[in-house]
Amino acid sequence: MENKLPVYKATITDESTGMYCISLVDDPAVEKNWLYFNADKKPMIFAVQDEEKRIVRGLIMEADKLIYRRDSDGMEYYITFDAETIRMMAQKYLKDGFQENVDTMHNDNLVEGVELVQWFISDKDNGINPKGFEDVNDHSLFAEFHISNDEIWDQVKDGTFKGFSLAGIFNPVVVEARKNILDEIEGLLEKIQNKIK
Repeated sequence: MENKLPVYKATITDESTGMYCISLVDDPAVEKNWLYFNADKKPMIFAVQDEEKRIVRGLIMEADKLIYRRDSDGMEYYITFDAETIRMMAQKYLKDGFQENVDTMHNDNLVEGVELVQWFISDKDNGINPKGFEDVNDHSLFAEFHISNDEIWDQVKDGTFKGFSLAGIFNPVVVEARKNILDEIEGLLEKIQNKIK
């Protein structure tokens, strides 16, 4: 267990759960910026796919990655998305018609001129393994967006936005729970008693 924090797996259980928006952010929770190719087709760390076509491509969610979170009450934990949940949320997102639900920095104000072109789930066995993301776990979700909005495009180019972050409602299932404090106290008391003996 990472740093003794609880780990929750995100699940989709009914029509009210799933991903409903993609946000352009400066610090993606998945810790991967978009992919960018310069004129010489050399991969660079930042992420503009094609200056002329105004395309950005990057990671939406990495399968089985522990993502650190802190809620509004200060509770710290990790959340993870498995391959099944990633496939379900990708399908549901398209089925629900959310392809144009894009905001910036999770501000809940949808922007125009940022259109989903394609998305795919990596599958190395079937040759779907995007260059520049070889270290990302298989069965991860990627997207490509066309940005016709001049203001947003300028912010992409100047580095204001560096990647994607998803917004959604998921039912958390405990994978690893923080050890009960009473159990820890009992263990310490037992050690003390053993030393006294």
